[in-house]
Amino acid sequence: MTEDRGEIKIRYTLKQGKGDVLSSETVHIFPVSRWKVTLILIPAFVAVAFLSAFFFSIFFPLFLFGGIILGFWIWWLRRKLRKSMRAENLEGECVVIKEIHIVETKTDKLNTQ
Repeated sequence: MTEDRGEIKIRYTLKQGKGDVLSSETVHIFPVSRWKVTLILIPAFVAVAFLSAFFFSIFFPLFLFGGIILGFWIWWLRRKLRKSMRAENLEGECVVIKEIHIVETKTDKLNTQ
């Protein structure tokens, strides 16, 4: 039994009353000739390839710069957190050595003549 390309052969059994009837059916996948399908699909694949390259060239830099900005933002937050943790550690260890009170006095040199 030979099967042609572009065809699907379906065999099934129908039960009608007392007897079984064996039936078969052929469905043509490509009703047009193979070269017409090729002539249609090749330009379609080329167009899809160009469109995908176009959208990739637009969205890849957007996602790249978005990732860089997000990474920089996370780095900045971690840096601020580390600085505040360091400041908290220093705050508990500080000891006041000496208190000094400064009293300023102003003299009016213009009126002393």
